[in-house]
Amino acid sequence: MDELTRPRPAGRPVAEPGGTDWSLLPTLVVRSTGFPWQVLDGLAFTESAEALAELVRLERAAAAVVAVTPFGGRLTRGARARLRNLRPLPEDAPVDPVALARWNALTGRIEGLRKEVTAAVERDAGSVQEALRRLAADERFLDAVACSSPAAFRDLRRGARGARIRRQIAAYAQRFCAKCETMSFFGPINYGRVEPDLTGPARMEWSGHRNCPERRAFTAARVGDALQAALLAHPAAAGRLVPRRKTWAGPVPAGGDPLVPDVVGRADGRRDVTEIAALLDVPVRQVAAATATAMRRGLLTHRLCPPATTTDPLGWVRERLAAEPFPGAEELTGSLDELIALLDAHPGAPPERKVELQGRVAALAAGWDAAATGPREPGAGDAARGTGSRFYNDRVIVHEAAVGTLRVTVGGDLARDLRGAVGSVLDLLAHDAELTRLATNRALAGHLGRGRFPLVTAMRRSADLPIRHSGWLAELIGAALAEAGPDAAEVDLAGRAAAPPPAAPVLCSVDVMAGTDDLARYRSGETPLVLGDIHDAALLTPWALQFHPEGAARLAERDAAVRAALGGTRALSVVGRRTTGLPPLEFPGLVLELGGTSGGTAARVALDELYVDSDGERAELRAAGVPEPLMFHNGELDTGFHTALALPRIRRPRPPRAARLPRIRLGNVVLLRRRWTVTVDALPAPVADDGERLAAMARFRNLVGLPRRFFAKSAAERKPIYVDTASPVLLDGLARLAAGAAELDLSEVLPDPDGLWLRDGDLRFAAELRCVYLRPAETAERS
Repeated sequence: MDELTRPRPAGRPVAEPGGTDWSLLPTLVVRSTGFPWQVLDGLAFTESAEALAELVRLERAAAAVVAVTPFGGRLTRGARARLRNLRPLPEDAPVDPVALARWNALTGRIEGLRKEVTAAVERDAGSVQEALRRLAADERFLDAVACSSPAAFRDLRRGARGARIRRQIAAYAQRFCAKCETMSFFGPINYGRVEPDLTGPARMEWSGHRNCPERRAFTAARVGDALQAALLAHPAAAGRLVPRRKTWAGPVPAGGDPLVPDVVGRADGRRDVTEIAALLDVPVRQVAAATATAMRRGLLTHRLCPPATTTDPLGWVRERLAAEPFPGAEELTGSLDELIALLDAHPGAPPERKVELQGRVAALAAGWDAAATGPREPGAGDAARGTGSRFYNDRVIVHEAAVGTLRVTVGGDLARDLRGAVGSVLDLLAHDAELTRLATNRALAGHLGRGRFPLVTAMRRSADLPIRHSGWLAELIGAALAEAGPDAAEVDLAGRAAAPPPAAPVLCSVDVMAGTDDLARYRSGETPLVLGDIHDAALLTPWALQFHPEGAARLAERDAAVRAALGGTRALSVVGRRTTGLPPLEFPGLVLELGGTSGGTAARVALDELYVDSDGERAELRAAGVPEPLMFHNGELDTGFHTALALPRIRRPRPPRAARLPRIRLGNVVLLRRRWTVTVDALPAPVADDGERLAAMARFRNLVGLPRRFFAKSAAERKPIYVDTASPVLLDGLARLAAGAAELDLSEVLPDPDGLWLRDGDLRFAAELRCVYLRPAETAERS
């Protein structure tokens, strides 16, 4: 029995004794890659890179010699060309003999290295080509590609060749090996636990990266939309549906259907569509159509519409149809049964079969679409073709989640630093977030002026309101950078400022990477803790906990901790449509169903019951019948209006834009990795010859001070890509990224591949701990 399956009493958040007021939820989600880093190493021209590094060093030394040595103006044109090209001069050149001997010795070594590079490139090209061939034939890799892009899988399976297919293989390799996601077996969900009383080092149990005890398949959100449309259009099912109101409490406008106000007015959550039709003395078909219109407008839901927050919406619907079958709707329920059977078969199917299953799922969804009446909801997209979403798990019609066998128990030094050292960094971010909230709130109040404004009116008037970002932390970082000087490799913020606690509760999640090759060797205050993504909500969610043996208890533990952190603050969750394949967030407090449907028992607030009170200097969110002001829960909604009325939103700091920024840390906690901003025009132009391309990039790296490996991101992309400058196929990805941008942000790979603690034999895997932190509001009593 491992640490996670052993029964345990309800835990409580782990607080740092006598220190920070942050609480750390004891349950951790461990995110890792499903393929080892060595796959990426196999795509690199390693021998060539080593030779090129020495060649570039010697070229710079030769260029420096040219700059300071008086070779004289009596050289022939050919000799001057040799000088420019860093080649040996003739023995009879009119140059000082000592200088000539040194020059020829240096450039002779350069010429020899150039030949070595040419030979090394030829050898490396063969090795990399073989590595690409092995990947293209590897069933596990093909399985991952089939889960991500059926079209790319078909290209690989039919043996397509050429630059495009090499780019695709490399693009998926960098995603599967360098990015921690929660996607199928190549981004498995694992769990950990913080045990503050454990004095020894962190412990882990793992049966290896190939062991995923369970994989589950889910459809894109658009398939559930198509099912709902088919239910409302089905003559046997529609009459049995029981609608209830949501989003809007008062009278509703007719819009395009004059029957909608009457239907909405009689939808009480008890009467079905047939009963409402009898009350209105109109055909069931017309009431069903009006109900569908009201649902698209977000005014109604019904008992067979799954909560947007449920993990498995199609399974949820099937359970209810099984408990309350609709006579005459057997064909519809049969197609749902078939689709669920396809999903059950998907995880264990070979790649070719997966693509066939996905095609059949698409065909069933298209059939539901065709059976539906009325216009599709804006943004819902075609159920079979997709929406063009930037989110991986909504691009394909079927996506998976999987659980691994990794179990991490965190105690001792690592637990101490997760609580205290990371908490000290969060103090800075929380204070900056509070200043941003207050400044944006003042801007909203000034924009609205004095008065009481319905929330919809306030939102429309403030749609373009910018976020008033605090400059406090940016100025603190800027002062530290100025003091450190332009050549500093890193800057420590320790002792520079004490951040007062925020006046409102703060909830956040941080993805933390420990920079050690063995968690047992972690040392408090010494081993780097690198902060990855920083999220503005408590992301210990039903989706993340779906495989946890005590998932319901751990979710209850989270909610109890959130309630304790909120204290007297009334918070409001906005439940939107399920647009990314993953459920939207819902936390303790009141709920506004804005597009999506709540699945909890929390009190619901209608959109027309919410308003904003403003005195011109301060704005408050309020609800009819609720005496206290409200604050929105967060959920990555980066707008001025939301920022002004929400809990303080933790954000990554905004350092000054510069060509080069050193690593920013607070003690051993790395807040910002080293970063370079380069214009696309400055990057070496792609060329066909691998040797020339690698040499040009090696010279560019030497000039700019770039590491061999980095992550690159453009403003237009959500996620960065991994680049190894010793790999022409990974440089292809950089070139494609640069093609649509004016400049790129490049950040160091930290921890580097040698500093990865998750290992399966000699294989190394990137891994991070997703930690949830909560901080209550500061009160006079606590002060």
